[in-house]
Amino acid sequence: MKFQIFLIISQQFLYPAFSACIDQARTPLNIGKIPACPFYDDTPVCCRQDNVDQMISNYRSIDATFGQDGGGCDICGANLKRFWCIYTCDPNQTNFIEYTGRANVTDPSNKNRLIEVQLVSLTTKPQIACEVYSSCSRTSFVNQVSAMQSPGGFFNFLGEQAISQGQQFITFQFSDHNSMIMDDTWMCNHKSNITTVDDKGVIHYWDQYGYEIKQQCGCNTCEDSCDINQILYEPTGVLYGFETSYVLFTWLFAILFALGITIIRKYRKNNEVIENLDIGLITT
Repeated sequence: MKFQIFLIISQQFLYPAFSACIDQARTPLNIGKIPACPFYDDTPVCCRQDNVDQMISNYRSIDATFGQDGGGCDICGANLKRFWCIYTCDPNQTNFIEYTGRANVTDPSNKNRLIEVQLVSLTTKPQIACEVYSSCSRTSFVNQVSAMQSPGGFFNFLGEQAISQGQQFITFQFSDHNSMIMDDTWMCNHKSNITTVDDKGVIHYWDQYGYEIKQQCGCNTCEDSCDINQILYEPTGVLYGFETSYVLFTWLFAILFALGITIIRKYRKNNEVIENLDIGLITT
């Protein structure tokens, strides 16, 4: 399976001038509206329009893999989008990102290929890692990848996928000091009350950072959304687990078949009675 983990990373190089951006050739700049990161609208950021365009494209893949579109949880997708927005655009990147050199590493999508990459160390708080992972841990994609069964494994797996996409190899450090700030992370069972109504009268739900929550995360993709009483004590119906239309069709066919057999038998029996009467009349 080809993994695309949608890290929005451009080629970046070190320069001697000081900057709060990890790319020392840049300084935080107001680039106006940022559709991929609406919480950074009209504020100085380290990303540029090419990064934003790439994020818009790649975030569709997040929706298709971690979000409701791919049988996942939209809150997980929203948390991941915000996480990578902070990585890519935050005006204080040097507080939590460090370049540590360059190296040749194996391409995850082609084990026979080596790629020269920028080595990156990203420090985030353990609480952030646990909260984001918790919102994603029951999605189908995470359940299919054994390396993603813990917060550390989850993030380091994502970091390895940057090798193919951005020629960067990101390793994660977990510390409360000099780390990424990502407050107010939603848990997967959070109920959104932020709504808008479009021209067709359809209600859309959003998180507080501007990402759409198309559907609340259910029990299959969010353990905290499970209703224990309903799961343990709600009696199942007679047809539970069956496709109703098929069951009804089968029963209807069986009833009609039995009725047909009964009619045929009755018809034959009546014919036998009539034949016996005719034979009796002839002999007399």
